[in-house]
Amino acid sequence: MNTLIILIPTDFSLVSLQGLQMAKMLAMKMPVQLHLLHVVEANDQDISEGINLEELIVKESQALMNFNSLKESGENFQFQIKRGLLIDEINLAAAELSADLIIMGTNGADGFMEKISGSEAQHVARYLTIPVLTLRPHTPITELKNILLVADFEHFGNGIQMSMLKMIAEAFGSTIHLLQILKENDEKYADQIEAQMNFFAREHVLNKFEIHLYRDHHVVEGVRNFNKEAEMDLVCVRTHGRKGINHILFGSIAERLVNRCMKPLLTFKLKI
Repeated sequence: MNTLIILIPTDFSLVSLQGLQMAKMLAMKMPVQLHLLHVVEANDQDISEGINLEELIVKESQALMNFNSLKESGENFQFQIKRGLLIDEINLAAAELSADLIIMGTNGADGFMEKISGSEAQHVARYLTIPVLTLRPHTPITELKNILLVADFEHFGNGIQMSMLKMIAEAFGSTIHLLQILKENDEKYADQIEAQMNFFAREHVLNKFEIHLYRDHHVVEGVRNFNKEAEMDLVCVRTHGRKGINHILFGSIAERLVNRCMKPLLTFKLKI
């Protein structure tokens, strides 16, 4: 099994450090190389003109002390401290490390602000091309025996990101639960949808899987309600990575779940 390269952006808050617990749980089942990243936020003008340079240096020194403290407590990882914009620096670090997975804690964002800006984790899920695993405060971290996959089973590809999901499932001996939310007008297509889901499972050579058709008025609420009843350990959903006005008007199911799902959530880009 190949080593899984994991990047965890952290501001040293409790929710961001939950990523360490998830990474350690993954490391029990597969080889893992762990990298932590702290970004001291500053724009290009601040950096080039040396604005608030003393303040930036103080923040970097504090970050170094925090990393050393984590090391002294027995945590095993490599780390980076960067200056710049958070999303840009996460993107750069992920590319430099050839990271396979990003794990982020998030406090979420609700209501109008979710539509306009959302949480930092939501932005990362939208723009990065590699899978992002997000954790809400107090998210239970357990062995990933039951994995829920929400996707458009009519349009899919065999990209590396499905390989990530299959690798996790193989390591934990997981059952992958394929879920389609049926809204009112979808009921007449139920047999066709189920056939597409079975075809998806065969195409991806899923060894242990179950198919679920769940009735609900809204997809996000349907996923949450199904998960309450079925007690999944990990929820996986594809994101279209919408930007600009399309994102504000329509949003992304994956991004809304980043802010609301109380289980570990793995988001990855749609590949067709």
